[in-house]
Amino acid sequence: MSVDLQTGVRVYQFITDRIDERRRDQYPDGREEHDTDWIAAHDLEKAFAEAVHADESGTAEHLLQQLRDMAAPWQDHPHHPDNHTDSRRQPDSTVPGSRP
Repeated sequence: MSVDLQTGVRVYQFITDRIDERRRDQYPDGREEHDTDWIAAHDLEKAFAEAVHADESGTAEHLLQQLRDMAAPWQDHPHHPDNHTDSRRQPDSTVPGSRP
């Protein structure tokens, strides 16, 4: 996964979409957990963007990994960022070297 602003936004948006879905599923409960997780994801994405802008690649990679770790519980979700290529299409499992 490339370390650029678009990648960070894509992972962040995936996470916030899943957090929002979880909130809807738990409604009327779950607001505190939703808010805590949403703030954590937002803060990570903001710090990631700042690191990219500052050309701090090591920091950016570390922060992107933290975002990916937040997304890990939804690894099997069809829209998970790791399940898509940079063109945002799912990889073709018949092509050698692609991930299903």
